[in-house]
Amino acid sequence: MLDTAQSLAFREPTLEDAAWAAPILRAADYRACELSFTTIFMWRKYYHNQIARLGDTVFARSGDTEPVYLLPAGGNLRENIAFLREWEHERGETLLLFGADGEMKDRIDGWFPGVFEWEPSPNDFDYLYNTEDLVNLAGKKYHAKRNHIAGFSAAYDWRYEPITPQNTDEVIEMTREWCRLRGNCEDPGLKNENCAIREALRNREALSLKGGLIRVGGDGGRVVAMTMGSPINREVFDIHVEKALPDYAAAYAVINREFAAREIMGRYPLINRENDLGIEGLRRAKKSYHPARILEKYLGTERS
Repeated sequence: MLDTAQSLAFREPTLEDAAWAAPILRAADYRACELSFTTIFMWRKYYHNQIARLGDTVFARSGDTEPVYLLPAGGNLRENIAFLREWEHERGETLLLFGADGEMKDRIDGWFPGVFEWEPSPNDFDYLYNTEDLVNLAGKKYHAKRNHIAGFSAAYDWRYEPITPQNTDEVIEMTREWCRLRGNCEDPGLKNENCAIREALRNREALSLKGGLIRVGGDGGRVVAMTMGSPINREVFDIHVEKALPDYAAAYAVINREFAAREIMGRYPLINRENDLGIEGLRRAKKSYHPARILEKYLGTERS
């Protein structure tokens, strides 16, 4: 077991941390979007995310007053949770542990009987899809999606492009326009997201990000939709961002399919399209793609 005399030096993650932390997180084989280095890094300002390293273990937490700890990645999970409990006890606190699905919750209860009280966090449940479903859009249940794509193709001369250094500035401008059209980013969450997108786009290689865009019109055309994501593990690819300008709403269906077909199919069998944050419109949109699984997540509060 790790020695609690060792110090957990929590700090804000940097781009340089991706080189060591991302491989450990991916190898841990979690599927939740929060347990991706790119997610931790992109949202570090908004959620006050911090990481610490001991040996080959990544510890991560969120919150500036009463921190919530993610499941540790790397090493022996049972020993790492025991270590976190002692770490918090030394500070007069009890452990808040987030990210366990139903199976993991039961496993932790087997290791620590009666220690945690678990509460589901439905607004944080992730939507997992079979990649081939999002590419093929086969069957009656995807009829509306196929119609959206057909209608878009009839209305516009469009093409897909991967995001590259040559078109990154255009994508950033498109996301700025999207934000301006949503109230000029007065909402703190949207403002933070816009900054996070811009930073991530400029650091795609360090964050293992792939991105794609939809362009309409000739002679260079106009970028009207974009998306980007990164692998969570060897089977699951996480979509961090997907945007389309309001006048081109059907482009959501187009970029969703094209990116899955060109960048994910044959590499990752599952796509995590993250959670709906309790927003009804997002919930409807995510359900309309018929997830293969809703990944439940629980918050474990240590009983005092």
